[in-house]
Amino acid sequence: MNPQTDISKEAALALLRVMLLARRIEERLIRLYHQGRIFGGVYCGFGQEAIGTATTAVSSADDLFAPCIRDMTVHLGRGTPPRDIFRQFLGRANGPTRGRDGNIHYGELHRGVFAFISHLGAMLPVVTGGVMARRRLGRPAVGFAYIGDGGTSTGDFHEAVNFAAVFDVPVIFVVENNQFAYSTPNAHQFRCRSLVDRAVGYGIQGVTADGNDVLGLHATVGALVAEIREKPRPVLLVCETMRMRGHGEHDDGSYVPRELLETWAKRCPLLVAREQLIAAGIATAAELDALDAAVQAEVNEAYQQALSDPLPNPATLMEGVYAVG
Repeated sequence: MNPQTDISKEAALALLRVMLLARRIEERLIRLYHQGRIFGGVYCGFGQEAIGTATTAVSSADDLFAPCIRDMTVHLGRGTPPRDIFRQFLGRANGPTRGRDGNIHYGELHRGVFAFISHLGAMLPVVTGGVMARRRLGRPAVGFAYIGDGGTSTGDFHEAVNFAAVFDVPVIFVVENNQFAYSTPNAHQFRCRSLVDRAVGYGIQGVTADGNDVLGLHATVGALVAEIREKPRPVLLVCETMRMRGHGEHDDGSYVPRELLETWAKRCPLLVAREQLIAAGIATAAELDALDAAVQAEVNEAYQQALSDPLPNPATLMEGVYAVG
């Protein structure tokens, strides 16, 4: 099977659209951050857009997701409108957290997306338990639990993977190996040849994929999801990619060798997808330029609308924060 040709034009363009949306939204968030309009920080997924895009594209309504710090594509892929993302980062009262929390700390359970927290790895056991609960209710859920290379060193990662392995919980543990855990390179983070080697220690299947090839990843994950939906079991999916900016916009990333960034820039997932679609005759350059322009216009409208949305009323500070006894 050739993933570049065994996909409909509609599906291929939908994948590219999600990646373009994430990139254009984050470009605007960077500007808003430096203008002092963002509540909290901005953590970009530049160079990693293919992973969340491909995994959400093969999901169903019952599936559960625990996105990590750079997974805006997970939210977009599950249907979060760009305006709601801007509302969240701008602390608006009608955003996902109603202005109670800032930037990436949001989720939408009606879309199957758990809220992200800063303690990396902590949400992996949560999505594992959530999938078990849905399965016991007769719902054919599959979980997608995202973690960075550094986060695989945490106890929560071990506990979640081990638990899922023992009880055959259908969760895909998506490792976004972007080469640096903040400023710590892989060489100082783990000694195994590849993170996929850890799968054998848990007695589960391990798969390595090109995290910058959205079409190839879409085909790979689609096949995995179909298998484990019918025959439940966890899978460790290691996606090789690169973080193309600092840890956050407060970090210049000067510890990353420039040569490494230059090499990975040639493998930008948006660029790779564009070249593949044109080469396969799925779309023309003009069509892809028009898609990008339409996405940019949508993002421009969304953030302008969000800027005009209201901030929370201080009188409602205690509403929805603590459970009522």
